[in-house]
Amino acid sequence: MTNDPGLTTPGPRRTGAPLITPVKVPKPAELFADMLREKIFSGEFPTGEALPPERTLVEQSQLSRATVREALGVLKQQGLLITRPGRTGGSIVSRPTTKDLVGSIDLYVQAQGWDSDTRTLVETREVVEPWCAAMAAERRSDSELDEMRHHNSAMEADLDHVERYLEASSAWHVAVATASHNPLLSALMHASRQAMITGTQASRFHRHEAREQSWQAHLAITEAIAAQDTAHAHELMGGHVRPGDGSVTDLLGG
Repeated sequence: MTNDPGLTTPGPRRTGAPLITPVKVPKPAELFADMLREKIFSGEFPTGEALPPERTLVEQSQLSRATVREALGVLKQQGLLITRPGRTGGSIVSRPTTKDLVGSIDLYVQAQGWDSDTRTLVETREVVEPWCAAMAAERRSDSELDEMRHHNSAMEADLDHVERYLEASSAWHVAVATASHNPLLSALMHASRQAMITGTQASRFHRHEAREQSWQAHLAITEAIAAQDTAHAHELMGGHVRPGDGSVTDLLGG
């Protein structure tokens, strides 16, 4: 062992010393998609206009044609680009639509296997629907109010037909959410509609009395919305979708 003070002998390795974990390096296509996405969001590539041709993107980015195509494919899946054929076509800058949002949420809900009795959907509707009703009371148009009343009439006509009754009931709830003029809340209701219908084929809805009570609740909420009474609409809808005696009540109606 040397006595040179400039040299040290390595000591024993400390237990619990920090370890270097593998570093994940993004793929070039991911980085290029991120760059294009930022330019779309900033307005450098305005909605409705075409991106530079693929050949130009390859030259400017110095990436391979396959990498550029992969990045463009990512943006198309996200609804930020659409393909327009023809000499004046190409990759056109777009924006995700409400339909795209509904489709994504609907796919997520179906993939979880949720139905209307699932606690997540129950809690979501308890929070969302009263506010949808309150906003609908403030913002609804006459045509949107007419649509709610149309679905109420359909419920009355189908009180003796469970399947059609549930269809009309869920359509009413979606109409209220749409009248809120909040696209995110409306998308939640649109996307969960099929889960509500599928999961509500319970014995409690086979009773005519339960269906009639639900229909009456719809009428009262609709009239509060018609009167633009936001507080009353919120209160009535809250009682309508809230579970009562520990079991989930009519999540399509109350």
